[in-house]
Amino acid sequence: MSWKVSHACVRGSAHVRSGLPNQDAAQCIATSGEGSTPGIAIAAVSDGHGGVRHFRSQIGSSLAVSTAVDVLQGFLLQHAAGAGAEAISAEDIQYLERDLVDRWISAVSKDLENNPLTSQELGTLEEGDGAESRTSVETVPILAYGATLLVAAATDSLILYLQLGDGEILCVDSAGETTRPLPADARLLGNQTTSLCQPDAWQEFRAAWFAPPDFPALVLLSTDGYANSFRSDDDFLKIGSDYLEIIREQGISVLADELPAILTEATQQGSGDDITLAIMQGDLKKSVAEGNGAPVKPKISSESRSALIEQLKARHSSQHRRLDELTTRLEETRKDNRRLLVLLVLVVLIIAGAVLYFFRGRIFPTPPATPDTKSPATTPKEKPVPPPEGSSRSAKKADHGPEWQLAMDHGAEPLVLYKGKSIPCGKIARCENPDPEARQPFAEVAWDSKSNQLELFNYSGLTWKVTSTLTGQHFSIRKSESLALASDVDEITFRKGVKGTISPLRSSRDVSANPDAPPTGDQPSVPPEKE
Repeated sequence: MSWKVSHACVRGSAHVRSGLPNQDAAQCIATSGEGSTPGIAIAAVSDGHGGVRHFRSQIGSSLAVSTAVDVLQGFLLQHAAGAGAEAISAEDIQYLERDLVDRWISAVSKDLENNPLTSQELGTLEEGDGAESRTSVETVPILAYGATLLVAAATDSLILYLQLGDGEILCVDSAGETTRPLPADARLLGNQTTSLCQPDAWQEFRAAWFAPPDFPALVLLSTDGYANSFRSDDDFLKIGSDYLEIIREQGISVLADELPAILTEATQQGSGDDITLAIMQGDLKKSVAEGNGAPVKPKISSESRSALIEQLKARHSSQHRRLDELTTRLEETRKDNRRLLVLLVLVVLIIAGAVLYFFRGRIFPTPPATPDTKSPATTPKEKPVPPPEGSSRSAKKADHGPEWQLAMDHGAEPLVLYKGKSIPCGKIARCENPDPEARQPFAEVAWDSKSNQLELFNYSGLTWKVTSTLTGQHFSIRKSESLALASDVDEITFRKGVKGTISPLRSSRDVSANPDAPPTGDQPSVPPEKE
């Protein structure tokens, strides 16, 4: 049996508008047998993926068809020279499928060695599809070459079909009836497809092989851009009888001349995708109907050639641009989803920020402040008010709290310090720039209920130098600051040459035991000894 082959591959109209290359590829061979070597025919078609991460898919599809022709040629010569289809087992087909994928991966790896992925390619990928896509391609570089593969291979005693991914393989008998030799793959929905670049891709092949008399008159292999150019699957299947009539009347060479124009019309009026069609012509004289006396479909006249081709083109012109419109809508939906996601994230962040702000006290409670029993200098929230002029000493005795005494180094009478005690300017030393109108005292004693201790406030305008005899700590008490009267003895230098010593005279424990006891007054007192 003598097989003839032809193919055409056109760039999609949508790819022309967007500047994308033709990502389809096809390769066909037909040889005549000599001696014991059988004549063979092979047609291979591949569709490179259009996704942004498959940015070298046009190279991947080209490597796929050249690899398929080489591998199938060797397979047919090895297995189909004698008994044909009966000599092939399922294990032989699995080995063939593995060999196809391995040889394709080897070809891709060689291309990567000669042309490593560039930073520009990876940067464009990241910009278009995110950092995750870039990482995936850097990890598995063959993803950039992703492509499908459809193959038909035949000898006089065998015809074999292989398919990985989407696309169409059609068989047309001599009566013009068109069928598919391979079962459908339910996973191939929309733009989803299996691929040569996925792990264990050989397991995703669909395969079938037949011996005579189950040979078709024509075998058509096309990428999915062709089928997507028709309104329905029934309309698409009619191309089988259309091409059969043209070839039967005018020959496959005439159709080869017209095929690029026919496919260009299809992509312009139909899918907008790249379209590739490969044709294998068998023996047109035989018919599945000849055995039972049914009439063979008559040949068309030469005058009908142009009209038939125009009718074929017109069938493409009536198609909707389904795939192009679907792709556009899908991309718009993705953009809308991205904008909505960004908006939702912003709203969530705003709400979370508002909740944290308004309930920060409950979420992050402030720990209670630990009172410092020996604070070098404190400023009261409320300034103590000096007792009014002429107030009696008896008024000071009420709720007086613990008592301390201030003994001056120059031998003056010690001063008893208790709550409300006011020391006028000149009692210890003169005030610095006193305000006559304010009548501020030199110092004043107040009770701090939080720390449960007395504080001596400095209103003199001088800076006091304080030394703790217990810890040896030195610090300063400036105007409006206070000295906490703690359990140790402090030495105070009020100004140069004027010093004094503060020591406890009556503790808070004593007051708690006898709160009504009067203060000892401004009488000399001996400080208690330290243990």
